[in-house]
Amino acid sequence: MKKTIIRGCVCAVVFVAALIVSGILLNRGNTDMTAEMEPPRLPTVYIDQGGLRVNRMDGYLYEMEEASMTGRILPVGTDRRLSVEIVPCGIPVEALSYEVRSADGSRLVEDTAAPELTEENGVLRADIVLKDLIDENVEYSLIFRLLLEDGREALYYMRVIQQEESGVQEKLDFVAGFSRDTFDDASCAALAVYMETNADGDASAPGRVTIHSSMDQLGWGGLDVRQETEPVFTILDMTGQTAAVSVEYLVSYPRDGREAYAFVRELYRIRSGAERMYLLDYERTMSEYFAEDAASFADENVVLGIRDTDVEMEESEGGDVVAFAQNGVLYSLNVTDSRLARLFSFHDMESLDERAFPDDRNFKILQVDEAGNVFFMAYGYISSGRRQGSCGVQVYFYDGSANTVEELAFLPSRKSPGILKAQIEQLAYINGKNELYLLLDDRICCVHLDSWTAEMTAENLSTGGCSVSESNRMIAWQSGERYASESLILMNLSTGEQTEIPAGEGNYILPLGFMGEDLVYGIARQTDLFRDETGTLIFPMHQVRIQDENGGILMTYEKAGYYVTGCEMTGNQIVLSRMERNAFGGYTVCGDDQIVSSRTEDGQISEIVTSDTERDGRLTEIRLRTGVKTGQLKILTPGEVLYEGSREVEIPPSQETEELYYVYSLDGDVAFAADPGEAIVLAEESVGRVTARSGFYIWKTERLHTANQITQIDGAGTDGERDSLEVCLDEILSYEGITRNTGYLLEQGKTVAKVLQENLPDVQALDLTGCSLESVLYYPDREIPVLALLEDGSAVLITGFDEHNIILMDPGTGQVSRMGRGDAASWFEENGNRFVSYVKIPEQ
Repeated sequence: MKKTIIRGCVCAVVFVAALIVSGILLNRGNTDMTAEMEPPRLPTVYIDQGGLRVNRMDGYLYEMEEASMTGRILPVGTDRRLSVEIVPCGIPVEALSYEVRSADGSRLVEDTAAPELTEENGVLRADIVLKDLIDENVEYSLIFRLLLEDGREALYYMRVIQQEESGVQEKLDFVAGFSRDTFDDASCAALAVYMETNADGDASAPGRVTIHSSMDQLGWGGLDVRQETEPVFTILDMTGQTAAVSVEYLVSYPRDGREAYAFVRELYRIRSGAERMYLLDYERTMSEYFAEDAASFADENVVLGIRDTDVEMEESEGGDVVAFAQNGVLYSLNVTDSRLARLFSFHDMESLDERAFPDDRNFKILQVDEAGNVFFMAYGYISSGRRQGSCGVQVYFYDGSANTVEELAFLPSRKSPGILKAQIEQLAYINGKNELYLLLDDRICCVHLDSWTAEMTAENLSTGGCSVSESNRMIAWQSGERYASESLILMNLSTGEQTEIPAGEGNYILPLGFMGEDLVYGIARQTDLFRDETGTLIFPMHQVRIQDENGGILMTYEKAGYYVTGCEMTGNQIVLSRMERNAFGGYTVCGDDQIVSSRTEDGQISEIVTSDTERDGRLTEIRLRTGVKTGQLKILTPGEVLYEGSREVEIPPSQETEELYYVYSLDGDVAFAADPGEAIVLAEESVGRVTARSGFYIWKTERLHTANQITQIDGAGTDGERDSLEVCLDEILSYEGITRNTGYLLEQGKTVAKVLQENLPDVQALDLTGCSLESVLYYPDREIPVLALLEDGSAVLITGFDEHNIILMDPGTGQVSRMGRGDAASWFEENGNRFVSYVKIPEQ
């Protein structure tokens, strides 16, 4: 009887407890279960090039746009042989196959199953030979497909090019040797022959070493550095004698009685000579992994360690909560409660390896409040969690009181992580209605996080016709084309309120940017607009205004006879580029003018600072409002909220009607430009390259031949029927086997670029106005003439160059002649550097 009573009591207690637990679960719904975030598990793929690990590739679980998947290339010889290495990372691999496609992915060249994989020390290997179906010196997309044991297929992307004498092994061996020798004092001293040490090298900043740094810096200064991972090499570009290669690895060094770890990236530009290699440029950067312990806090500062000062960081209004990102990990620090939470990590914190490299993994902190709640985005290549193997944007909410993170939405992308990053950096803003605004392609997209739907706030935006404030709260765009818009739309993304700003009767309007939250825009009379001989539209603004978000005009700039053609904003100062009306009714470039705004911005409470230490050099730190009580420091690992359904938001593809140029810097950053001249200027500054939207090259940073001349273009002079511009156009068309009445075409109002585009088959005509002479020699180096327009309306052709001269065909003299390169550069600059050329679109 007693046992029966006990059993009954136990059952009653269990039943009541079950009711309580189930009631709690029912009240919370099915989204309040949590779990740890899954670490990276997809295999990693490399190329084995002479014992070096080359072109590390991340796996995607769906197909990407091949045209955008640039950044790593492998030259192969005439045998077209390459060796593949696969590190399974915990998921067994069943089989390997590969595809070769045209660079834009539209044409399948080869689809082959690889031979059986062999295994050695946990690494799978396969030797493959590409079929004899690829043309020499043409880039192709190479896609490896791994069939995984769980039935999924992972795809890995890189470019391949067949080059008979690329010297790839020699160049990689030089880079490997140089990198290795920096770790040995005696060997490092011998590298002095390659360095260009001068005052430009910052001796106190170990986080960035360049070709101009001292030998002590090159040898890691006072750091007792150990290399923790095998170096991974990425061939960024390799053409003839020159190459651009990156090297990535992890290092450790002692600090405050513990080991500090850092990600290291080296960038090399090299050229092979007859007897030795030449180092054209070098940069080594370090980025420390945050230690997550009390030693990382000193007084009021959070010690981030050796890294740059461009820190992704946001704080709450009072400064009590600070969120910051470091090397693929996002943290939230509650200063008042001394709580540090690791909100998201792209890699496994317990095992640092190549998967901890932060390439293509990014964060955007959207909002932080005093309760410790954080809205943020993890975007780019997603290497961990439920979305690993994807490229896209994960929108998360961190609940500071519950210590949980919840995915609110996922926006997949088939463009490369680099292009996605450039898009996100244009605009990303969340308001109090759970609406996320992004600028994707040519559209302003509003994502409703509560319903997982998206709508387009504005579409078909012209590049340069949209401006965003630094906070991302205010945005302005044109209601029409870039240089033919009769109004602007100013929108407050916090409230959703839109205001139309009219240009006025007979005027056009152009957004120039924001100063704080105040919009700067220009007004131009429609009758003042004109095109120069290259076809470039000149937009002379007789008036510039600064307007606040409520519609108030804070300042108007207008001076009779002067016209603004552009501006540059720094702090509270606007520098205006100007022209003035001359005696002949035309325009002449004149001196800049300035506008100074009286508005002051509220600064952050927390700020990024640096401190110089005797042993470790310059360290980057976050200076807080008040110090963290390190004795009470709690390190938190939030659980991830589980939910039913996908929460995936599909963004409809854009029509992308406007031509757009992608600028890839040497370090992998991507920028967009509306015209090729602007793109080339950006690429020249960043030692990069330019591609069209469809992926073919417009321009690349590379060493030109010592001399080259288009000998098929002889001297041709003007006559009574043709002026110099017509002669130059006729010579270009004739060179390409085309005959047209170019005088008639010009009389019809067609620009030089338009004549070339409409009459040359399979080319992209390029307005290269603003480019340097040195950069446009890229085209004669490839047997493509460049037409140069002069201030007096005449034209000449650049048909070649040698070490000291450029070669000109001048219709004024009817002769082909030489001009010194320095004199020619000055001459063309005085005439506005107005060039027009073209590239041949490769057969896909």
